[in-house]
Amino acid sequence: MFYFTLEAYATTASFRLPETHTFQQTLPLPPVTALVGLAGAALGLNFELAMGLREDGLLCGIWGRHGGEASDLWKFQKIKSGEVISAVLTREILYDLELHVVYAHQDKEEVKKLRKAFLCPVYALSAGTSDDLIKLRRVGEVREARAEPCRHCECTVLPGDHSRNFESSINLDNLPLRKPVRAPRVFLLPVSFTFNGEERRVRSRAHFTFIDTPVTLNEPVPAIAAEGKVFPLL
Repeated sequence: MFYFTLEAYATTASFRLPETHTFQQTLPLPPVTALVGLAGAALGLNFELAMGLREDGLLCGIWGRHGGEASDLWKFQKIKSGEVISAVLTREILYDLELHVVYAHQDKEEVKKLRKAFLCPVYALSAGTSDDLIKLRRVGEVREARAEPCRHCECTVLPGDHSRNFESSINLDNLPLRKPVRAPRVFLLPVSFTFNGEERRVRSRAHFTFIDTPVTLNEPVPAIAAEGKVFPLL
């Protein structure tokens, strides 16, 4: 398997849960659809074609952390019964977001093509919404590696529901007093869609476990270790 890494930064970010509307809760890290969409934006693809990358064998992994969370009140206009009215919503945002992303594929040429696209993206890259622009700090070289079973994880996303498959590995001596401690959280998220022009509907969903503080898994997951970080493959 071949892969490369990205190092990115966003001042603010918001990865909305699909079912939330007037209160838009954010995921703590970008889901797999956001990572695939990021690759599609670099290549100049629309979302339908970008999701095809995943069906063609593109794998990704994420490691990230942020400086905190906040709520942002938005006022917007919408059409109701043919009339334009004002409404408000509350959006959760992450700030000071640091991301490390892995893209992997069995075909080296596909990896090289995607890496080249990130060196000069066709579209602007964002961390969720179009207001949350991403700055690419570094695009790594293409390397070869095997996915190995991994038990020790932090600041990442695991495929599947691991709510009963972990033990906490927090070292309280190294934990800042002001850092919130959260148990792994499991979300049921879209992974494929059916498209009809500009309209899309969820075709299937899958569970993902978002890991914050260090944990040790009872049953390991396949991951790539790179640059001192572990990237479970999604």
